[in-house]
Amino acid sequence: MSWLTQLPHQIPFRAASTGRIINDKTIEGSFLCTANDTAPPQIMLAEAMAQLAGGLVFREAHGLLTGIDHCEIDRPIEPGDIVALTVTLEAEFGGTYRFSGIGSIGGLQCVRGRFHLAQA
Repeated sequence: MSWLTQLPHQIPFRAASTGRIINDKTIEGSFLCTANDTAPPQIMLAEAMAQLAGGLVFREAHGLLTGIDHCEIDRPIEPGDIVALTVTLEAEFGGTYRFSGIGSIGGLQCVRGRFHLAQA
């Protein structure tokens, strides 16, 4: 069973389409933008990065997105776009975690940001 099925967010609110843990600080995954998404693509993209980050650090408990720092999206994300994501754990502060994430479409970087999760 994939850890994605253990997220409290499921379709239509689960934004991460795939996820694969690379090591204890890095996870890769994807976000598939669809016309049926429940929120604007920019929000779903940031949520996908947060969900991947949660899959990296929360095995037994759930986490909360507590902040987004300077998330930039360089081009419109449109239905049919598949954004390849890499999320990296930068720091842990006693149950609060800081991550950076980048995403690309067709090998061209289109999103980058830093965000924070806390254990619920």
